[in-house]
Amino acid sequence: MTRVDEFSSFYTSTAADALRVTYAVSGDRQVALDATIDAYRRAWRDWSKIREREPLAYVRNEAWKATVLSRGTHPLRRRHEEDADTELLEALHELPTDDRRLIVLLTLGDTDLEHACHEVGVGAEDGIEIVTNSLDRLETSLGVPLDELESRLRALGSITGQLAMPPVARLRQRADRGRRLNTVLLVAVAIVAVLGGAAAAVDEGELTATAGVPHREKIGDESADVVLEARKLSSENLLSARQVGGLDTGRTWRTTQTDEDREERSPYATCPTRRFADPDPLRVFVRTFAAKGQGTPRAAQAIEVSRNEQDATKAYRTTVGWYANCQQPRVQLVGSYVLKRPFGDFKILQLRSNRSPERTISVGLAHSGRVTSTLVHEVAADKGPDVRKFARALNASVAKICRDSGGRCSNDTEVEAAPPPRTSTAPEFLGIVDLPPIGDIDRVWAGVDPFTPQPKQNPAATVCEAADFSGKDVRTASSRLFVIPGAKQLPREFGVAETVARFDSGRAAKKFVGGVVDNIAACPDVNLSAKVTDKKSFSGPGYTGTSWRIGFEIRKGEWVYYRMAMIRRGSVVAQTTFTPAGDHDIGRATFVDLASRAGTRLVYAD
Repeated sequence: MTRVDEFSSFYTSTAADALRVTYAVSGDRQVALDATIDAYRRAWRDWSKIREREPLAYVRNEAWKATVLSRGTHPLRRRHEEDADTELLEALHELPTDDRRLIVLLTLGDTDLEHACHEVGVGAEDGIEIVTNSLDRLETSLGVPLDELESRLRALGSITGQLAMPPVARLRQRADRGRRLNTVLLVAVAIVAVLGGAAAAVDEGELTATAGVPHREKIGDESADVVLEARKLSSENLLSARQVGGLDTGRTWRTTQTDEDREERSPYATCPTRRFADPDPLRVFVRTFAAKGQGTPRAAQAIEVSRNEQDATKAYRTTVGWYANCQQPRVQLVGSYVLKRPFGDFKILQLRSNRSPERTISVGLAHSGRVTSTLVHEVAADKGPDVRKFARALNASVAKICRDSGGRCSNDTEVEAAPPPRTSTAPEFLGIVDLPPIGDIDRVWAGVDPFTPQPKQNPAATVCEAADFSGKDVRTASSRLFVIPGAKQLPREFGVAETVARFDSGRAAKKFVGGVVDNIAACPDVNLSAKVTDKKSFSGPGYTGTSWRIGFEIRKGEWVYYRMAMIRRGSVVAQTTFTPAGDHDIGRATFVDLASRAGTRLVYAD
């Protein structure tokens, strides 16, 4: 194949893809078209140098640099393009440049994470963190789930399908003409500089090698890629019984089993629905530990080595989701922490199984490059290991992998309390894993999908305050109901109702909550069959709330009771109401914990 035929084949097969990526990164179709054409002209002139490397990455980088340095985007013009997803484009442009490029390469560019990180010039561990945080920011700012976000990103390609790239022969001709022009101009500049003693600036879009053009960022020079040598990992990278013993120094731990079977399906812990999160891992390791003594403690460590970093990121998210959406009878999330590290944070969760015997479950979730690592500790007690000790064991589990995989390792860690990981459905609401056990009922809570309540039909309202989220200051409001299906001893009215509303401003939200508080205070005077007790104020990072126990006399001497709380975080308000049934009730402290969790979840409404 001749040089011309080789380039022509490359241009024909990649031009549409390169144009789509450039448009998504720049947000302006005309700028994208001009920059992509210019990049292919450069590729033709340098074809002998780049043909054996990654010519498509070269074109995308040159096009991106052209949009940044040579022209600039036109946001006002973009807003007037009626067929453009301007909301998505502007959300993308709120991201830092490298973050935006990584997200676009992984979707429109159909590039795996390892190659995308290399193309942008960031390390793999940093890239995983960037992608995770950026997707979270986009989901939050656009208010859409990940599947819909990916569909909207890919739909950006339909815009560039309306644009016409020039025929390859004309593109080569213009590139050759530009090369001759550059040569003449460079000679002229050199003569002027020698004769006149000064440098001349050349204002020509294709002459970017002269001193008159701003310095270009060196793509790929900032940090080395972290490429895990997955096949070198072995069971030696797992924790030893001595290291696990650091969680409880008063016991002697032993290894009970080390398993490398990819075909094994049985989960090794309480919440996961299957053994491995990656459906097609390259390597897997599971090691279990046990110790004698009170509480019969046990532990497990799992390592999944994925075939690429994109699969590893998905596996990590799946693993986190198993615990964030845990739906085991009488299992409740009681603590959430983050292990802060220079090269990426890890999650630590504490859950309680309220079956008999009661067990406390500590879970550490981490990933590094192509590896997802999980550490689980269980003990029959109302308290697990100290979270700082558990954090050290979790960091040690990753450090052993990191050293043998070429990753960036660190012992510089800090543990902080953190919001629980977002649930897969309506993360601003309470999750199934947040709800407390009820009496001796051994069944799982279930929640209906969020719905918009009709005016004056707020399911979380009581007769006392009659909270109505349909006022003029309310931008959006939605409700969820939680019940325990199959529990025959519970009447239909039993359950938890929650309504979450966003107001126009924090001031409007505060005024609304103040009105509710006043109405409840006045309720016993207005409604002689009502009484209000157990008032309790509470607060947490970014939110404040108040809870009450409200009773109504339905017949002489016969009362029904509700526990209700109002929680505000900025301009977002949540009302949470628990309706008991006879002896199937919860105390004030338990309800305040539940309302506090509702306040914590409001971070995802932002």
